[in-house]
Amino acid sequence: MTRASLSFLFALLLLAGLWTGCSQKLDPPVQDDLSSAEYSLTAHDSTAVQFPETYQGDVLVVSYIYTQCPDVCPMITANMKKVRSRLSSTEGVRFLTVTFDPERDTPSRLASYRSAYGIDAPTWDFLTGSPETVDALMKRMNIRTSRTSTNPEAPADTTDTYFINHTDQITLIDADGRVRGEYMGSRTPPKYIVEDIQKVRS
Repeated sequence: MTRASLSFLFALLLLAGLWTGCSQKLDPPVQDDLSSAEYSLTAHDSTAVQFPETYQGDVLVVSYIYTQCPDVCPMITANMKKVRSRLSSTEGVRFLTVTFDPERDTPSRLASYRSAYGIDAPTWDFLTGSPETVDALMKRMNIRTSRTSTNPEAPADTTDTYFINHTDQITLIDADGRVRGEYMGSRTPPKYIVEDIQKVRS
């Protein structure tokens, strides 16, 4: 084989290698990059949290609820518990539940909700924050909310007279702060979320 032929063959192999490298995709794929995001939140134990920086290096499984939710939120919380219980190991995995009702869901109320659902794991935080910060975070995480009054005749400053319609979602974030999965929070079988956790953790 001539030197020109060898050079041509080498060039083809190099291009093939570059094509293969460029075509490789992460499974599950990256949907958003939160690595440079900063949201100042407060945990159920009143600890200050910078999301997601505080949890850097851990895989995050994040749900969104409000404590006075009568239906979907309890189902989301129950599903999160199932996901956690089905992991062979929770090392390197943090569970987070963020309220989108910060006016009512104080750290103490979140702590009571957490206790009522039998959640005592130190690696599962319930988070709240200022209305402005929470609203910005919900928009970034694709969580839509709208309030429905339960008593239209109540004074405008009454805080306990509304329900919240909201997106039913659990989000998976890898250790580098990249969103890798969005799931229907109350209905996705835990095994599928667990499988994706194992993939992004490996």
